[in-house]
Amino acid sequence: MSSFSRWLVLAALPALGACAAMPGAEAPPAAAAASDAYAGTSVLDAAIKAAGGEAALRQAKELAWTGSATVNAGGKTTEIAMDTIVRPFTYARSTSWPKADGPKAARTIQAEGGHAWQITRVSWMPMPEAEAAHENQQFALYGVMTLVSLKDAGVKVTETAPGKDGTRNLHVEHPKAPPMDLRFDASGRLVRIADSVRDPKGGAAPIPQVVEFTGEMISNGVKWPKHISIRQNDAPYFDLELAKFEARPAFTNTPIPHTLDDARQPSGADAG
Repeated sequence: MSSFSRWLVLAALPALGACAAMPGAEAPPAAAAASDAYAGTSVLDAAIKAAGGEAALRQAKELAWTGSATVNAGGKTTEIAMDTIVRPFTYARSTSWPKADGPKAARTIQAEGGHAWQITRVSWMPMPEAEAAHENQQFALYGVMTLVSLKDAGVKVTETAPGKDGTRNLHVEHPKAPPMDLRFDASGRLVRIADSVRDPKGGAAPIPQVVEFTGEMISNGVKWPKHISIRQNDAPYFDLELAKFEARPAFTNTPIPHTLDDARQPSGADAG
């Protein structure tokens, strides 16, 4: 889906019962009786089905959306517009601008290969290591949200105790994302992710955050949340409402909006 670093302060946010059937999954604690959505299947498989099914999710090579967001950072609240593209765990780009200023104030963050850049109309500026790590961790959220990636080799998924309200829970350790705790409602729909991300200012302590999902948009069979809300350190941080969503079966070479760049390669830099 966004960037969540101190770049926000500049109002330029770009862009969060049975053992799971996969290698490396651990046995969960004793679980309550399964609801219909989870009967006879793992939590992960039930969630994949609720999100559109494995075939549709694996077909989605690129996720793209536009929308508007409210950002709380640097002691102020800013309303922005956004245009985001994510190729799970490999590439992400998000362009945003304050609604009060319009597209002429647009800035972009692009992340790939563990690096990240701030992009203005004609220049690419490599981010410091802490900021780049933060951006890549934040964009990894969307890769985890595709769910099918959790079946890949090297990913460890553990079912944890179910909630009394019928929710089910997974702890996920993905080599390209920070550890995450995923919560699903009684129907199998993803409703919450909790994790901690690198401090973009370089502080030693990670930043805890909770991401909540509501609403639904559908493209090519993929079901995606319409509303994504993030709280950091238990305070409102980022609230995104999607206007348009596409799950694309192939990569696009879409020029960066409001720049003179073709978006193919960071100028004078190795994209990794």
